Amino acid sequence: MNFKTFCFAALALLSVVNAAPLTNNTSSIDDLKKACKYGNSELHVKMNEDDAIYACVHKYNENKHNNIARPDNSVCFYLDNDVYCIDRRYTNIKECDKSSKNFDYRTCSYDILSLTNDGSERYSYRFRSYPDKERISVDAVQDQKECKARNGIVLTYNVMYQYICLYPETSSHSLKDKHCVGVDGKVYCVYEDNTIITTCNKHSKQYNHDNCMNILSEYSKANGITINEEKF
Repeated sequence: MNFKTFCFAALALLSVVNAAPLTNNTSSIDDLKKACKYGNSELHVKMNEDDAIYACVHKYNENKHNNIARPDNSVCFYLDNDVYCIDRRYTNIKECDKSSKNFDYRTCSYDILSLTNDGSERYSYRFRSYPDKERISVDAVQDQKECKARNGIVLTYNVMYQYICLYPETSSHSLKDKHCVGVDGKVYCVYEDNTIITTCNKHSKQYNHDNCMNILSEYSKANGITINEEKF
């Protein structure tokens, strides 16, 4: 297919999609999938009794100049280290439209997480906000259970929803990427995936070394644990 033919086909398909009702009609969904795919994206759909919720998710590549959905015009997320952005042309979640008065990043985040979750292990941990790489979904019980199962130390303060997970570390690479302290002569580092306090997350904009040490000091005292700051 040459470029001219491709353009006519794309325009024709777009007109069909724009005319299609926002229902769970199979042909309409199929048209949306095709239109979304033209932009090197994938349509994620959740069918309800009377309608359908869908979002066109585009894998963003900063080295390409033809990204239809990109951080400057779209809502974006991280999945591991890859950036995915929402093509609002084929998305009917109004909270995911940056140009809409209904735009709400948090609500959009939950909806996209629900739509794209493939059930793979730790998917909700891998799915992060852009550009801060912060958790979208938080499960305090699961976080603390996983931390302890991996020989980690859970530091809670007042309520269970304020917590930090410290993992024993042996990798010098981890010492550079994480906030680490000494506990009983061993090195432990804050494990961000099981920690709610972003002040101790080196990948977050909220990270602050001194504030993190103050928090760790308070939390460790409350849990009867002594920590010390080592020069790693």
